[in-house]
Amino acid sequence: MAFTLRMTFSGLCLFVPEPTAAPGTGRMHVLLPGMGGHGHHGPDRHVPVLSYDAGYLVPGGPSLGVPALALLEGGVMTVAAGDAASLAICSQVVNLGEVTGRGVDPDHLGPDNRKKLTSRITLGAGAMTRVSPGACWEWRPGEFRPIANMAEWEIPNMPGDSVTFSLQALSGGGPARELGTLHARDGRVNVQVFHEPQQELPPSPAPVDHATMPKPGDPAAHFTAYYGLFGAPVPVVLPRYWGPVSEAPQMAGGCPAIPPDQGVSVFTCIIGRADL
Repeated sequence: MAFTLRMTFSGLCLFVPEPTAAPGTGRMHVLLPGMGGHGHHGPDRHVPVLSYDAGYLVPGGPSLGVPALALLEGGVMTVAAGDAASLAICSQVVNLGEVTGRGVDPDHLGPDNRKKLTSRITLGAGAMTRVSPGACWEWRPGEFRPIANMAEWEIPNMPGDSVTFSLQALSGGGPARELGTLHARDGRVNVQVFHEPQQELPPSPAPVDHATMPKPGDPAAHFTAYYGLFGAPVPVVLPRYWGPVSEAPQMAGGCPAIPPDQGVSVFTCIIGRADL
């Protein structure tokens, strides 16, 4: 028996492919940057959590509509150990390497004692399948494009009928901490990884305050956290809000859209990608 695991990543999540011998495959690392040194405290504090419906905890359990949360702070979560993940990334995910001219520090793939990361997720199988293209942003001057704020990752043919998530210390060593064993329902397990401000997390994210929505030209200020992961000073470009995603041009290599009913902000916490 096998099932499909779908993981939805939302917020400040940097996708970093690590190629192996087979062309186009390897491991996909998702780096969740620490917010220290960026003035992000109080309402801007970001919390990394794994979320899933509590009904998955019981074999044959129904959908309860009650989210269970597991804190990922300070830990590494490996899903489907191996090196068979597709390294293709949807074009709606912005590539920071276009402005930095260098890759992220490869030390972030090992024990991290410098508090540059708050968590890391390593995916050894599966592929990115859909994104939420968010809004229309000005990336570099005069370059308007959609930039995703969410991405789905699917791993088909997970063995058995359950998956156990565990967390190793980001600093290395020590015993793993189990986050829960989830039992497939109708051949599927769906989970979410959030790296969002606390007020945007389940079970009751704050509604969008239209009075504080960005105006054209406003930067995605939280995006600065990514630039601390490159191991040296690099050029910093902040996406600037332009308008709804309908105003953005189509991207070659774009992926299908996640239905726009997930309730998370498309304005402050947008995902990215970079190479090693």
